[in-house]
Amino acid sequence: MTSVPRSTASPASPRARATLHASKYQGLGNDFLVALLPEVPAGAAALARRVCARRTGVGADGLLLGTPTTRPGVDLVFHLWNADGSTAEISGNGIRCLAHAEARRRGVETVDLVIETPAGDRTLRLRPGVHGDQVVASVTMGSARPGPVVDSLPTAPTVTARRIVTVDLGNPHVVVLVDDPDAVDVAVAGPLIEAAFAGGINVHFIAPTDDGGLRLRVWERGAGLTEACGSGATAAAFAAHEWGLVTDRVRVAMPGGEAEVIIGDELTLIGPSEFIADVEIPEQDHPEQNHEVATRG
Repeated sequence: MTSVPRSTASPASPRARATLHASKYQGLGNDFLVALLPEVPAGAAALARRVCARRTGVGADGLLLGTPTTRPGVDLVFHLWNADGSTAEISGNGIRCLAHAEARRRGVETVDLVIETPAGDRTLRLRPGVHGDQVVASVTMGSARPGPVVDSLPTAPTVTARRIVTVDLGNPHVVVLVDDPDAVDVAVAGPLIEAAFAGGINVHFIAPTDDGGLRLRVWERGAGLTEACGSGATAAAFAAHEWGLVTDRVRVAMPGGEAEVIIGDELTLIGPSEFIADVEIPEQDHPEQNHEVATRG
């Protein structure tokens, strides 16, 4: 079992003894701290900033909570805070990790779930993966809609854009077709392009492959440079399909691994989730105030 160091505050303080029991999961290198709780705790945004910090916390791209619901036919509710404390409407990799946590809670590897998210209900089907700590999950990602519009995009170093489009999957994406995503300095170009959108946006640089797939590099709103983005892979596949570059079944290769996207009236994302470790996170004696943060992700 993995744990962060316990607080040195006085044992007499009841707040210092409070502990969040969570687990760490990753989907294609996109990692999350996941907890199934009866309700969302106060100060969740501040908690996310603290525990997701790579050097001073546990380290993760986001804090993901699942809570119960009384809605018929729905299994749980999805709540995601990015590493910067902002909230996200949906995460294709994150929702697979949340479903995996619920499957582990039930003691099963095969299960069908419906999860409520701010972007709408999502249906997942989990099946065993290549080893006991992994599952492969398909998730319905809804229908793609036109994304936010800006008058112009800044010229980013190392980026020669062949085509650009924005896509809304319940969260916003801009897909940039380039000759070689690996030649793009994503850490520079990503935030430069994101800054052109008032509410921020997920930025994706893509190129088709000889075998009919896509290569994708990601700058995520609220998390920065990440190994993968599930909703981003879905948006990229949809855009490439609209441009006539791919068929209706697309393998999307990212630094963290490959996901598959099926294009239809409703988009489907397929990829793995892997359990890493259980984590005990002590509550701070004087937690940071939960300042309101804009929705991102």
